[in-house]
Amino acid sequence: MNYSMISELSRSLLEIVWHFGPKGLNGECCDNLTMPEFIALDKVSSTKDCPVQDIGISLGFTKSGATRVVNRLEKKGYVKKIKSHDDARFCCVDITEKGELVLKSTDSRYLEKIHELVAKMPPQIATEVVPVLLTMAKSLKG
Repeated sequence: MNYSMISELSRSLLEIVWHFGPKGLNGECCDNLTMPEFIALDKVSSTKDCPVQDIGISLGFTKSGATRVVNRLEKKGYVKKIKSHDDARFCCVDITEKGELVLKSTDSRYLEKIHELVAKMPPQIATEVVPVLLTMAKSLKG
């Protein structure tokens, strides 16, 4: 891929991030969540007895940085800290009902927006773009 194509791809990804990132949909990302809080909440919802360290890894933060995010989520009532069921020396994080609700609300808004965008694309392009973006996202996770 030449420099011009990479540059164009970079600008396009930045445009996507702007509209789906912290600016969010009509100025709202995820109700009263910051993007790191949203990513952390999503990690907690998909990981049973989620260690704080796993949240840090998903965010690219240190454990202390992840702890600050978890503390904010706990203060908002979206998560609760618990002792690990496997080893009581470790603190884990579980999502609360309120956290599940805010996650579902945000997911539905993003799904609606993506559906609108995909509907504007030619069908062949729409079916090709999904695997490409999924592969890019997996590559970022290592």
